[in-house]
Amino acid sequence: MALSSITTPIQHLLFIFLLVVAPAWDFYDTRRLKRNPSSPAKVRYYKTLMAWLWIATMVALAAVGWRSLFFIHPEPGEMPWLLEHAWVFYVVEAVIALFAALTLLPLAVVLRKKLLKQPRKYSSADALKSLDFFLPATWSERRLWVWICITAGICEETLFRGFLLSYLHVFPWALNLTVALLLSSVIFGLHHLYAGIAGLLFGLLFILTGNLLLPMILHAAMDLRMLAILRPPAE
Repeated sequence: MALSSITTPIQHLLFIFLLVVAPAWDFYDTRRLKRNPSSPAKVRYYKTLMAWLWIATMVALAAVGWRSLFFIHPEPGEMPWLLEHAWVFYVVEAVIALFAALTLLPLAVVLRKKLLKQPRKYSSADALKSLDFFLPATWSERRLWVWICITAGICEETLFRGFLLSYLHVFPWALNLTVALLLSSVIFGLHHLYAGIAGLLFGLLFILTGNLLLPMILHAAMDLRMLAILRPPAE
C-alpha cells in the first residue's frame, strides 16, 4: 500500500478535527469552565488543552513530516502582492515588528518597575476581569500556564501554520498561498478568544522568514505576557 494512501486520510481527519471537532470541544469545555471556574477545573482544562495539542502535533508530524511543517519556501510568482512589491513587504514587516513590540511591552514595563522599585496599578489586569474564569490565578495555575504557553507556541504554530498551510496549499488541495494563509488564520481564530489577526501575522512571519522558529517564540511570548499583566496571588 502506498504511503500517500495512508497519510492522506490522516491529513483529512486532522483537518476536520482542527476545523470542527476541536472548536466545538473547546466551546463546550469553556462553557463548563465558566460555570465552575474553580482551580481544579482550570487545571483540568489546561491539561486537556495541552494533551490534544501535543497529540495532534504528533499526528501532523507522522502524516506530513517535519520539514513540510517547519519550513516554507514560496515559489516564484506566489504572493506577488507581498513578495514582489518592496513597499508592501516593508509595511508588513513594520506591522509585525509593532505587534511584537506591543506583545513584549508588558514584560518590559514589569521589569522596569521592578528595577526602579515602583508600585504597579494592574489596570490591564482589571480590564481582563471577564476572563478570570480562564486566566491563571493561583501560583500552581501560573506555573502550569508557562507550559500552556510553550505548548501553544510549538504546537499551535505547527498545526495552524505548518500543517494547515501545507494541507491547503501544497497537498492535497493546492490552493493559492494567499487563500491558504487566510483560511488557516480564520480556522485559528475559531479556537481562540481573540480574533484571527494574530494568526494572520504569525502566518506572514512564517512565510517571510521561511521557518516556524520566530512565530513559535512570538506566540509563546504573547501568551506568557499574561503572567506580567495579571495581579500575582500574593497581592
